[in-house]
Amino acid sequence: MRFGAAAVDFATWRSSTFAYVVQSIDPDVCHVDHVEMMEQWDCSSYAGKRLSLRFSNGEVAEAHLLLPHRRTPAPALLMFHDHGATFDIGKEKVIPPPSDNPMRKAARAWADRFYGGRFPAEEAARRGYVVLSVDALGWSSRCGNGYDAQQALAANLMQFGVSLASVVAMEDIAAARFLGALPEVDEKRVASFGFSFGGYRAWQVAALSADIAAFCAISWMGTLNGLMQTGSNQLRGQSAFYMLHPQVAGKLDYPDFAGLAAPKPGYFLSGRQDRHFPPAVVETAFARLHELWSEGQGAQNLTTAIWHGGHEFPVPEQDAALNWLDAVLKG
Repeated sequence: MRFGAAAVDFATWRSSTFAYVVQSIDPDVCHVDHVEMMEQWDCSSYAGKRLSLRFSNGEVAEAHLLLPHRRTPAPALLMFHDHGATFDIGKEKVIPPPSDNPMRKAARAWADRFYGGRFPAEEAARRGYVVLSVDALGWSSRCGNGYDAQQALAANLMQFGVSLASVVAMEDIAAARFLGALPEVDEKRVASFGFSFGGYRAWQVAALSADIAAFCAISWMGTLNGLMQTGSNQLRGQSAFYMLHPQVAGKLDYPDFAGLAAPKPGYFLSGRQDRHFPPAVVETAFARLHELWSEGQGAQNLTTAIWHGGHEFPVPEQDAALNWLDAVLKG
């Protein structure tokens, strides 16, 4: 189903492929149908809220919402947490809880380890963005039984005819719709943003949701062939099920899946020492992305970069991504 496999123009390919993928995931069956405010706190540049979101698929997830102390409606970021094989914190990896919260210490340690000691959502809020981060199934308020239970979770969902990846995708699409509808948000300036598993979710929701206007996807892009190598996370089960759509896998390579977002403004970053995404594989994928954005009449909207580091998202790289977003959403 990759673009170029049939003699059709990009718009026709995108339309038919998008319809196929959406039908496979069926996101329209999921939306946020109830919200409860559980806690609120105040910081120098934003007000924080802990929410409980009930999805129409029956799932309940907690979320952190940051509202900057600035005039609204404002641009907004749907910020996805990473995987990291650590499940007791989710949204707290990017948006810290209040200082007296028992999860604060673990959140701080995570920010020090992967985000250069800074919570990216706090910097975004300081710049005037409304920021929402929701616990994905398996993390924090929805914490399961650890790494070895991921495969069992995926198998249980398959008994009901759905994939773990589709649950994540449909809830992310619902969260994007919820965020854009908030009175504090400019619905035309909502972007997705994430690192690692969060980066995958950032480009995926941008490809599948009209509510997302732009995206930053950090440390998750490669070709299917390049990532299906011995020892790769894609072949070890467990975490891989969060990104495997049975009806899409094998039919649509990752860059072509992400290419459904074209010509939206997109920012991809990967590390040259990232052991999960070898630079040769990333460069091949990035070249394909540029082909697709060019075919979609949006070549000028795509930025790809490889920096010298590994699987992390330090402060200088965060600043570069947020500066790019400022130009796109505020320029």
